[in-house]
Formats: sequence, C-alpha cells, structure tokens
Amino acid sequence: MIVELRTYTIKRGHRAAILEALKGPTFAELKRIGVKCAGPWASTEDEQKVFWMRGFPDAASRTKMTNEFYGGAAWTNTLSGIFMPVLEKHDVVPVEMDESAVNWTV
Repeated sequence: MIVELRTYTIKRGHRAAILEALKGPTFAELKRIGVKCAGPWASTEDEQKVFWMRGFPDAASRTKMTNEFYGGAAWTNTLSGIFMPVLEKHDVVPVEMDESAVNWTV
C-alpha cells in the first residue's frame, strides 16, 4: 500500500475550519473514490499545523485516484475554495506500508 503522510500549514485562525472540511466533505469524496483516510490531527505544538494520511492500494491507483479527486466536481466547485485561500504550505511524503499499520478513519 502507498500511504501519503500529509502536513498542512494553515493561516492563523483557520485550522478548525480545515479540520472540519477534512472530516466532512473531503473524506466523503475520497471515500467515494476509494481512497482510505486517517486523521486529521491538529499539532499540539503549532496552531497552524494539521496532519493526516491518504492510503492507496498501489502507485498506479494513487495516480488515478489523485487525478480523479483533483479533477472532480467536489474539488473544483467546493473544496478548492475552502483549502486554497488558507493553505500556506503542504508537504506530502509517500511511503510504502502494510495496510494494517494504520487505523483508517475512512
């Protein structure tokens, strides 16, 4: 399985809204596509940081599902308007791991 370890740096005062957007419409759309999700988690040391994970069966699925998500109506019509104005930085580290290593939320 390919897992993305995702770190977002959010503009001050917007972290709660991003956490809700992840738990709600973002995870719902990713689940519809077949992407597994874990988190999100708020940093205990930095009020601007959010962490979460996306899981894919393999590298080819990661490419296909990522393109489907960012090319889809949910991202284009709604989610990009929530995330892009307040996302200062994001880091994505893809790793290989066993699916059972993570307690998937979605």
